[in-house]
Amino acid sequence: MTKKMQQNLVLFIMLAAAFVFVYFKLLMGPIQIKNNDALTKLQQVENRLNEMKRRAVELPKLQAEMKLLQMEVAELEKKLPREKELPGLLRTFTKTAQRYSLRISNFNPMPVVSQANYNEVPFQVTLQGTYHSLAFFLSELGQQPRVLNAKNIVFSINPASKDNPSTVNVSFILVAFTFKG
Repeated sequence: MTKKMQQNLVLFIMLAAAFVFVYFKLLMGPIQIKNNDALTKLQQVENRLNEMKRRAVELPKLQAEMKLLQMEVAELEKKLPREKELPGLLRTFTKTAQRYSLRISNFNPMPVVSQANYNEVPFQVTLQGTYHSLAFFLSELGQQPRVLNAKNIVFSINPASKDNPSTVNVSFILVAFTFKG
């Protein structure tokens, strides 16, 4: 091989190497980057799809749990309603008092006391009846579905009741609770 041919061969190899370098650097490099980005996005979408499939499998279980929680909330709202519901409270109070032959002397609302998650709706109450009737009455109030509390209970003998000396007066604060939700 002549020197001219060797130079041409070296030049050809250098041009081929330069072409290969430029081809991979300028043409294939961006394509490879786009390909890697597309693969990354595909992997993210597949991961998200798998997560959604997993959630879809859990959906019936979550719906059943939600139904149970809704029933529990409905049950709790019977005990701790969102509104005062004074007519229902008065009916319960008077029917229970009548059942135990108690006389209601006083039933006055007091200012509402606001707490963090609930309101206290107090009433000043005075009743007359026998000690046992009053005890059964308070016990039944405590067993009501709605949360009621009797506090500051004061018993006193009723001197005006000559026909039945076992009659006593009781005054207390009846507290009904409402939810602040």
